[in-house]
Amino acid sequence: MGETEASHPSDGYHHRDLKPVLIAAARRLIEAEGHDRLSLREVARQAGVSAMAPYRHVENREALLAELAAEGFRELGAALKAATEQGVDPRSRSLAQALAYVGFACANPGLFRLMVGPLNPAQKQRIAADAEAAHAMGAGPDIDPDLGRARWALVHGLSMLIIDGRLAIAPGDTVPAIVTRTVAALWPGAGTAHPA
Repeated sequence: MGETEASHPSDGYHHRDLKPVLIAAARRLIEAEGHDRLSLREVARQAGVSAMAPYRHVENREALLAELAAEGFRELGAALKAATEQGVDPRSRSLAQALAYVGFACANPGLFRLMVGPLNPAQKQRIAADAEAAHAMGAGPDIDPDLGRARWALVHGLSMLIIDGRLAIAPGDTVPAIVTRTVAALWPGAGTAHPA
């Protein structure tokens, strides 16, 4: 008799609702170990299902990584949208978005590295719409494209320096305060408040 999900009592998930469980397990693994070492076998083990179960929901490891990256861009886009709605003018929106972007990267370093790392053409195609939507949300309708690219470079660079441990944070200092001061240094008046 062939091996099926139903034949594994330990699987614990119906066919229709296993994919979110696999994605959640994969996400935990990339935060703990990075995406380079991710295997579908280990994802299945963490999810409590058979080694072949993931293949009923994703074609391969690369497809699962693309799913994770797309999910990350959707979450980042939502965070940037919420930040945009907090601001009352372009400068306050700029600061709120910078805080949201760096905050997302710091809260999800493994996922963030996957999102901004090298992807193959198939993966790029899978995430293109979600990535474009997130970047558009970060740019905003009232931002010059050149300024938008400069802001993106700023928050992306800060994010990478922080999650790679290359930016020293003094005792008593915080990431939001560093972001606020950096934004204010490049755009006077944008960071008048220093969040804790």
